[in-house]
Parts: sequence; structure tokens; C-alpha cells
Amino acid sequence: MLSVWEAIQSRRSIRRYLNKDVPDAFILQMLEAARLAPSGSNNQPWRFIVVRDAKTRSDICQLHNGQRFIEEAPVTIVCFGDLNRYSQEVNRTKWSELVESGIAAELSGNLAKPEFWDGVAARPTPPRERRLTSAVSNTYIAIEHLLLMATALGLGTCWLNAVDNPTLNKLFDLPESIVSVAVIPVGYPAGKIPGPRPRISIEQMLLRPLP
Repeated sequence: MLSVWEAIQSRRSIRRYLNKDVPDAFILQMLEAARLAPSGSNNQPWRFIVVRDAKTRSDICQLHNGQRFIEEAPVTIVCFGDLNRYSQEVNRTKWSELVESGIAAELSGNLAKPEFWDGVAARPTPPRERRLTSAVSNTYIAIEHLLLMATALGLGTCWLNAVDNPTLNKLFDLPESIVSVAVIPVGYPAGKIPGPRPRISIEQMLLRPLP
């Protein structure tokens, strides 16, 4: 298996797949990598549906401009965010979770005060748009874990945007509180692995020079 650094360097968006099944054990390892991702306030909003049947993969393909590789890949993982993870009910558990995990003793400033968390627990559920932004951004972190684990296992993936696509919700009969985030075809790469696309330099990336 590749190291994390090797997986980061070799990950590519794969658009050609072999007609070869992906073992359940590999899918579970990818999902476990996603499960362990960090998230703001430990809300863990990510939710996934693993699709293997050809009919559903074909339906997803048609929803994404007929990109053939979506139905050619033996597995598609559809990624969602759960807006209910930002509810007042969930907020009420935050302080006890911090205490039980031992993190409360490491906090400083206002966050070390139980009354601060009492205030958090009393806040009303934020409006949908605010919850959507947080759910999507945190689910992105889990997806990146999933992609890197797939690469380490010798699998190919391609990240397809699907943020808040109501047609995907309808396809899977999901409520509005579950929002689509991305569609990830998964399989063994076919043909030549594409080379890296251009990346900006560290100097371009930094808004200020290193101190």
C-alpha cells in the first residue's frame, strides 16, 4: 500500500476503468478513512451511498452530462451532507462530548468555560444556507480521505461535483435535510494513467512570503 505522501503525489482523476470488480473490503477501508476525517465541532455531517447496480450507475451518468466512465466504473459512491448535524439538539451534546473525550481540559479562553457551551446549546438551528456551507465543506474533507485511501489501494477515482442537486435526492428518495455533495466513480484504472495537470508554485500559493 502507498504511503500518504505517495498517494497524494500519484492521485489522478481517472476516466477509464477496467471491467473488474472492487472488493467490499477495499470499499469498507475507503469508508473507514472517510469516517475518521476531522470536522468542525466534530459534527461529522458526511453520509454515503455505495452504488454497484448498473441501472443506478446509468441514471447517475445521465445526471452528469452522460459522462460514460460513471457507468463504466464498477462502483459509484454518492456523497451527501446531513444538515441535521447542525441542529440545536446536536449542539446540546457538545460540552459533554468534550468532557468525556478529555478535550475539555485542553481548551482555553472562552471555549474552556461550560457557560460558553451552554450558550452554544441555546442557539437556534442556523438557517439552511449556513448549514449547507458547513456540511459541504466538512464532507469535502471526508471525501479527500476516501480518495487518498482509494489511491493507496491501487484504485482510481474521479471527483464529480454534485452540490445540492435535488435530482440525486429524488433518485435515492432522500429528504431535503440530506444534500448531495459529490459523485465518486471507483474502479481499477484502464490504459495509461494521465500525468499531473499544472499546479501553482508554493510562492504563488502563499499570500505572504514564509517568515
